[in-house]
Amino acid sequence: MITEKKLKSTLVDPSGVPNTHTRFQLNSIQKVSLFYLFLVPFLTLMLGFGIGHVHWQWYLPGWLANTLLMLAALQILLKQRPSGDPFITVASLLLIVPWIIFPIFAGMGRPPQTVRGWLELVGEQHVRYSLLISGGIIAYLGTALLYQFLRSKEKVFTTLGISLMTLALPLFLINMAYWGSFLSEAFNHFKTAARPDWYQPFQELLLLIDTIQVSLIYLASAMFALALGRTGHFRPVAVRIYVAVSLIAALLNLIPPSAPVPFSVISYLVSVPAIPLVMFYLMGINLLRTDPAD
Repeated sequence: MITEKKLKSTLVDPSGVPNTHTRFQLNSIQKVSLFYLFLVPFLTLMLGFGIGHVHWQWYLPGWLANTLLMLAALQILLKQRPSGDPFITVASLLLIVPWIIFPIFAGMGRPPQTVRGWLELVGEQHVRYSLLISGGIIAYLGTALLYQFLRSKEKVFTTLGISLMTLALPLFLINMAYWGSFLSEAFNHFKTAARPDWYQPFQELLLLIDTIQVSLIYLASAMFALALGRTGHFRPVAVRIYVAVSLIAALLNLIPPSAPVPFSVISYLVSVPAIPLVMFYLMGINLLRTDPAD
């Protein structure tokens, strides 16, 4: 067994209070595992938007293979992790789990853009949004455990983070239920090409709900990053990256679909339901590299 060395450095968190941050030097296998885990969301996006929809007989085996690889990579990282407060380990894993589920969307591609296309793949859309609902709930549980772990050490940003997630979750569930269930039934009952009078106003309402919940999740990830920085779990440079990306994404999400290209495209990308949860996924992976005993 290859032993690991603790790397300690004195950090200054955003409040100006020095923290001792402990990370572990990784061996070659662990570095490959970590790199693969970091790569998964980006590969999923590239395949989902680049190749698009393929038959389930092709993407399901690929998703299962990826799941096994991710679980193996996590086991390798956890194997040498020192024992400590179980809250941080379980919280990290809960933040990671949604993005073990979501790579199946690489084979499903983006949702169909026509009523006929949607109805032809209505079963897949039910599955897609059911998985998103499950992933959102699991991620929320991860942030709840993270709140429990951090609240005795840092109150302000931790409380803001869990409050924002608590506000976002019901809106997220409403939005996913609308797309996965209500909209499918509505499409199925449209008798002509004309839309009912309620359809456009309802679309605008759901667009507003979607915009609010996505920005709330990004803001929550920024708050938790600040809390993790102040408690010494993340280095200042990592905190700045998390906060900057989260805040920029939250602002880009506010750009309306009617905006010109490329602004509307960028706004669409940051608002894809699984994308905001990438921030928490990356936090979970980074937390596995810190010493929970600190």
